[in-house]
Amino acid sequence: MTEERSPMHSYLAWGGVALFFLYQYILRIAPGLVEPELRSAFFMTANDFSTLGSFFMFIYAVVQIPCGVLIDKIGIKRVVLSSILLCLIGNGLLIIGNSLWEAQVSRLFMGLGSACGYLGCMKVAADSFPSSNRGFFMGAALTLGLFGPLLAAKPLVGLIEATTWRYAFTVLSVIGVILWFCIVLVMPKETTNHQATLKWSEIKFSITHVFKTRPVLAYAIMTTCFYSPLAVIADLWGVSFLMKHFQLPRVNAANVTMQIYVGAAISSLIIPWLCERYKEYNRGIVYSWIGMIICLVALLYGGNLSVYSLIGVLVILGIFSSSEILCFGAASHYTTPETSGTTLGVINTFSVLGSASIMQGVGFLLDFKWGGAMDDNGVRIYSSAEYIFALSSILVFVSVLGLVAFFLFKRGIKLKQDELA
Repeated sequence: MTEERSPMHSYLAWGGVALFFLYQYILRIAPGLVEPELRSAFFMTANDFSTLGSFFMFIYAVVQIPCGVLIDKIGIKRVVLSSILLCLIGNGLLIIGNSLWEAQVSRLFMGLGSACGYLGCMKVAADSFPSSNRGFFMGAALTLGLFGPLLAAKPLVGLIEATTWRYAFTVLSVIGVILWFCIVLVMPKETTNHQATLKWSEIKFSITHVFKTRPVLAYAIMTTCFYSPLAVIADLWGVSFLMKHFQLPRVNAANVTMQIYVGAAISSLIIPWLCERYKEYNRGIVYSWIGMIICLVALLYGGNLSVYSLIGVLVILGIFSSSEILCFGAASHYTTPETSGTTLGVINTFSVLGSASIMQGVGFLLDFKWGGAMDDNGVRIYSSAEYIFALSSILVFVSVLGLVAFFLFKRGIKLKQDELA
């Protein structure tokens, strides 16, 4: 169990893990800023490049539940320090690597290291602050993390264009080392909890509960709908798409793409509060789903949008993407105190795995549609039409899964009513 905490102890613990959450988010989106250079340096196709996102997401999702138990067992400070080291190893391997497998392994390390980011923020908020303030600190940590890419994208792109991508990523490693030492010095130490265990029976029960309870499964599917556009566009393909389709310079494309995080950061505090106050979870989810589809249609088929129109579309898309939080809140009504934590962890894993799949699918479709164009180094060049074809899969993915979730939810409610009859 953790020791008795003073208020300053709690603030330092939250601040340390929140800064790490911000840092890992910058590492997460960094490859999308240097897509041409990475594909040239590692001789990647679009499908190969997509693995840098999907591998990160897959390992991130798989270790969510074990990471939660590890935080309970050895304390958040030890886990965060170890996680920073894993991220530094991954980033270092990407910097010195020259082959595809080295780039992929580097992203596995970074995904593994990033897994405790927001989970740690929620843990500290839940254990260290009174119930009246927990929601604020959870939302504030998410807002801080989402603003990280927005604040870092423009200076990082400027550094890349003034030097090289390897030099810029080395600077990110130096920042990570400084963060590691700062956390060593200021973040409070916690005692070990030997009672924390990872029981397969509990995980199996929660997985079964998600798939057997149709409304919960519907909410799990909807979390994927809301998170996947943010993951695919903001984390990986958005910058290169805007550069090609709208002819934007990279620094402008990066800045515009990151506006999706502005919408997500702001609304992650506002939308859940409004829907909770008026008890309108389901209506908020449906409206957000419809709004997200409209934004994707405007982005992909809206023609030659101005920069301000693009910013507006992406900010609104980010606002709707934050409704993932509504799904977690709504699903919690179908759990018990004994199963809620693990069940929500399973739903989060479901969401990230689904997003990783569509992220990989976009790369596959780009290569499938590729017309044969190459640059002087033999690296594939994708046209605007090929980007639209591949990214349209997100629109299809979100639309179909939303309809499936709606059917499962209605069917689940009907079955429940029949049981009560």
